[in-house]
Amino acid sequence: MSNGDASASSWSSDSSSCWDDWPADFDGTGLFQSLDRDEPPIFRFDVQCVLAEVEGQLQSAVVDIPKVGKGSNYFGMHLRLEDGSDVLVRMARRDVNWPRHTEGDADEILKFVKEQVLEVQFEAEIYQLLRSHREILASHLLYYRAPTYRPNGSPPQDVLGRAFFAFQKTEGVNNVWPDDLDRRLCILEQCARIRAALFAFVLPPDFIASWLARRIPCAKSIPAHMITPTRDFALGLLSAKINETIPDQGGLIGWEEDHHVVGLNALRAKTLLLRLLPLILPAEEGCDNNFYRLVLDHGDFGIHNMTITDTPPTVTSLYDWEAAEIVPAILSDPQMSVYVDLELDGDGLPAISRVWEGITKEDRLDCLRYAEHYFQTLGKRAPEYMKAIKAAKDPRRIWFALKSWRGDDPEQYFGALGSWAQERMSEVLSVDDPKSNRVLECCAPP
Repeated sequence: MSNGDASASSWSSDSSSCWDDWPADFDGTGLFQSLDRDEPPIFRFDVQCVLAEVEGQLQSAVVDIPKVGKGSNYFGMHLRLEDGSDVLVRMARRDVNWPRHTEGDADEILKFVKEQVLEVQFEAEIYQLLRSHREILASHLLYYRAPTYRPNGSPPQDVLGRAFFAFQKTEGVNNVWPDDLDRRLCILEQCARIRAALFAFVLPPDFIASWLARRIPCAKSIPAHMITPTRDFALGLLSAKINETIPDQGGLIGWEEDHHVVGLNALRAKTLLLRLLPLILPAEEGCDNNFYRLVLDHGDFGIHNMTITDTPPTVTSLYDWEAAEIVPAILSDPQMSVYVDLELDGDGLPAISRVWEGITKEDRLDCLRYAEHYFQTLGKRAPEYMKAIKAAKDPRRIWFALKSWRGDDPEQYFGALGSWAQERMSEVLSVDDPKSNRVLECCAPP
């Protein structure tokens, strides 16, 4: 029996939300068996539509749904087929035809839908691009489609308005983090090898031309012929990011609904950062363009987006590339997430972030040890990666400071960034150089 006939009011979550949860008291198991009952778990979509699409595309009947899970943006459904194969369906938790999405300005609605379609196309191209790369372990994509916009004024029962992917399921589950140290370090070593292989992967020029500006909005202000693996492009990209984040004086900054305008501190920071950039970007000479070649970043690299077997601990796939970006090598982010984030600090040294409240000194030391082991392995596998990061610590500080700002108190945030830029300007330029004095003087606050 189809469970799509249930009214929206019987769905367990807030019916006004455009993001689906799953039904109350549902643990993700037993869904297939429940479809023939009088009261199966109620989703906002018809589960039978999911099964029909998979069966039609893969030419085999679904005989079980061992597990249903969910992430921030997608449901995951493990389907077992009659031919013996196991498939993982990844389907968006929001439908572009849900009424909340179809209310308002028509141009804005179409823009939203177009963005969703491009997201799906980009991710699908990545899976196809990396399909034969044995070290990166990108999931094997069997079928996909973008959401179809078909507003009819009532909540849809089908799944055509949702992004849809079907993958060959690999052995293992996500978020595997064994209890003993040796097995944890083994997983980190494998993750470092995958990350090194991704950094070394040579992107086709047509892929870069198609997607770089779409993935990094500030790059749209750079002419297409300037998108090259050069210092000039990196300089242009960083400058565009500064201008995008900090508009001219009096312009809106941050979230539109906050009504913040660019103040003196933010404007001063913008001026200082733009003048500092040419002084701190590494020279191209002698680096064989390794600093500025364009690389693919996963964007959310961690055990939550990997399938891993526990015994022995083996990473079997890397998935969820929806946050991926194309960036110059010096701006690549090697961060790795376990239950904390393993990253490099401003000096290129292993560090941790996103720690839990009340973390003990012993736990903190353990996490730092994980970071050190991960980056030590990464450094051995991709020494040019670590070299680029250390050579560009100042540009990286600017790039990630701009990317990580969440709209809070722009005057305070950019006031601190501007003070750092002023200090770095003083260090980079000789105070005895008249040119240095002119630069610092013109950047002084009014």
